[in-house]
Amino acid sequence: MVDCRSPIRSLVAVGLAFALVAAACGSPSTSNLPGTAGSSPAGSGPTASSDSLALGLSAGLGKLDSYQFSWTLSAASSAGTAVASSVPWVSGTVINKGTRSYRINDPSAVQFIVIGDKAWTSIDKGNTWATGDVPSADLTNLMLDAGYATWFDKNAASFKMDGEESKNGIQCVRYKGDSSLSGLYAGTGEASSHFTADLWIAKDGNYPVSGNFGYSESVGGNSGDFGYSFDVTHVNDSANSVAAPTNVLVEPTDAAST
Repeated sequence: MVDCRSPIRSLVAVGLAFALVAAACGSPSTSNLPGTAGSSPAGSGPTASSDSLALGLSAGLGKLDSYQFSWTLSAASSAGTAVASSVPWVSGTVINKGTRSYRINDPSAVQFIVIGDKAWTSIDKGNTWATGDVPSADLTNLMLDAGYATWFDKNAASFKMDGEESKNGIQCVRYKGDSSLSGLYAGTGEASSHFTADLWIAKDGNYPVSGNFGYSESVGGNSGDFGYSFDVTHVNDSANSVAAPTNVLVEPTDAAST
């Protein structure tokens, strides 16, 4: 069984020891929010009677012919000298039209390809591949849907419309997270902390296009920022493709050796 952890839960593994990660990956203050992820009709969008984010909008991604997605981590600190970094975490290409297929690039050397009922795994950045089967390669938690449901659907009531703008070349409705989301951040009594969250939903198709959570904290003369974001790009791009690998290792069988 392939261990495909959620890209957000896996943040802890990279050693970014912010208290906010422990708090957010635990039990955020969302128990009093109405509904659960996916409880609204799939693809339902904003209405004139409410400016809050609708639930289940990631289902709109399944109606696209194809798209690419990515999760990115970012961190910066200032203690006399500024240090900043942005790290691609998980990325992938999804093909919905025709045979369902996708390719996922994990932050390590691991990559996955699934085409219909066939699957392959590489542990050397795609240089060589081994065949597998779809049930044993459950990539659900590495897809965009899982992280979106955890961080945006579960906090939908805290996101309000904030105008319209283009994002990743797609006309979107922008949402901003309100102050009720500050409970996701576990700051210290001595620190001054700030939390922001933004989300962009495509006007045509009601699917997530981009989103981010960001935290900043300062104590004395030192400050630090941490955040993560996702992006959907190359929507319905004819160049999107997922092909079966050719450099597949074949393990000998008893029958073959006989």
